[in-house]
Amino acid sequence: MANNDDFKKVLARNVTLQYPKLISTHRFNTATQRSEPCAPTASNAAWSVAFDMTKEQAKPLYEDLRGHYEACKSRNPKMPAFKTVFGMKKLKDQNDNDTGVVQFTAKRNGMKKDGTPNKQPIVIDGQKNPMEDLNFWGGSIGTVRAWAVAVVDPDGNGGISLLLDAIQVTEARFGDGGMDDFEDVEPEAKADPFETKTEKSSTAKRAAPKDDFEDEIPF
Repeated sequence: MANNDDFKKVLARNVTLQYPKLISTHRFNTATQRSEPCAPTASNAAWSVAFDMTKEQAKPLYEDLRGHYEACKSRNPKMPAFKTVFGMKKLKDQNDNDTGVVQFTAKRNGMKKDGTPNKQPIVIDGQKNPMEDLNFWGGSIGTVRAWAVAVVDPDGNGGISLLLDAIQVTEARFGDGGMDDFEDVEPEAKADPFETKTEKSSTAKRAAPKDDFEDEIPF
């Protein structure tokens, strides 16, 4: 059974959200090279969201996550040396130039390790009310709450996975629906993000698929 110290709370505040897959679980289809909706019971089914940070914002998070891995390794010396934060990558433009943005991905499996269904991640709006429309697009702004856990991938590489817990969407973007005739209006002031009191996830995610791994540290 995992020690409570093996779970470290991560709050990525006021970040740009990307690729939200929160209405249903998805998995990557290797034949079509696309992520597709699937049943929670399907292999590798998960809810997920990515979030972007500048290098300046991402570096202290990366160092904190690496420190958490080292602390877990000190309690379990059989773990391999730290290699990466799984699902992390630095973004490049169409000309393969560094954009100065680092992207992280947090996931929650559709099923727990004991074979029982996982609960859908919590999604709230700026006033901490449950968000009814989860069809918001990438480019929305919000805060991601996740649990960092040390894992080992099938190739024996050690690193940190981010287990998605909850999201607060403070500036949601949806399809324009032909609303170009209207002007943009500044949003209301953001409410404080999540309460400090929280319940820890009861299970640690197994290693992410190989496609999620980035060997290169972006700093």
